Amino acid sequence: MSLVVLYVLAGALVALLFFHGYIFSRLAFRDQTAEPDRDLPVSVVICARNEARALEHLIPLLLDQDHREFEVVVVNDRSEDDTWEILQWMKPEHPRLRPVNIQADEKFNYGKKLALGVGIRSAKYPHLLLTDADCLPVGRDWLSLMASGFRNDRHIVIGHSPYEKKGPGFANLLERYDGASKAMQYISFAQAGLPYMGTGRNLGYTHEVFFAVSGPRRHHHLMSGDDDLFINEVARARNTSAVADPRSFMTTRASADLDTWLRRKRRHYTTARYYRFGHQFLLTLMPLARMLFWACVVSLFFLGHWPLALGALGLELLLFLPVRLKALYKLGSGRSILWLALPLEWLFLLLEPVVYFSTLIRKPRRWK
Repeated sequence: MSLVVLYVLAGALVALLFFHGYIFSRLAFRDQTAEPDRDLPVSVVICARNEARALEHLIPLLLDQDHREFEVVVVNDRSEDDTWEILQWMKPEHPRLRPVNIQADEKFNYGKKLALGVGIRSAKYPHLLLTDADCLPVGRDWLSLMASGFRNDRHIVIGHSPYEKKGPGFANLLERYDGASKAMQYISFAQAGLPYMGTGRNLGYTHEVFFAVSGPRRHHHLMSGDDDLFINEVARARNTSAVADPRSFMTTRASADLDTWLRRKRRHYTTARYYRFGHQFLLTLMPLARMLFWACVVSLFFLGHWPLALGALGLELLLFLPVRLKALYKLGSGRSILWLALPLEWLFLLLEPVVYFSTLIRKPRRWK
């Protein structure tokens, strides 16, 4: 029994050394400061439905970006509020604002993907930056810093969109930790030459990449996928960059409650299973190695092998944990997340499988 536990522990440690030493260390220990590119013409594309109040806050901040040549394309996706009226009211004062309207049609039921395609086809510049109406840039350099990711003939730019801190609530803590830990993964993977996803709340790519595969329409049957699966399909080491300068972040409005966050999380699992096989393997191996590591540590304690258990625990506390904490810190995680990172990880090691299998039993509702 003890020999089996030792073999499993050794295998888990090898996997964890790979992830922490080869992947997460790039985000944790490399200088993430970027030099803004204020000259590249860029089209910012936003798809909005019933987000009039949010757009009133977001659009002025986007139009105030310290960038020389850009436009803001806002697609009004069948809104039932006064979104279109607000856009028309703002247009005369802001020549860089380009509103696009999609009328409701009872004969067709479609999600965000069609609106995204309409917005991209309406953009006049070949370099695109995407965000959502419920997001806010952290400062006036957001656009230029994300644009800098297109240097060196890169066609895809992956950015970070942390969730806002909304009081001391437990649901908000879970959402912020989940967002930061997922960003630590996909940004670190991209910087290691293994890009597998990006979030449409802070993402860039070119017309060339989008139209080369006719956009994300091959995943039209899914409720999401306009960012995850499209990037998973087209992103490669040679054409992708990841920007993690804190000034490039796009803050996302927090979920209203725990149930709303869980629905968001369940929708993500409807797309993750369609990733390329190599990405699925690595993304499964990582939490599996963590679970096996902790299971072996507990087993060694119960079997009376205290020195081995303490040695493994020492590796976690002195080697692995500092790398993750440093990476989370680079992504703007606050003290509450950093201090509670370990117990939150234990919680998510149990929660993630439950959420995943719940999507197999009951399909998440279609996003509209």
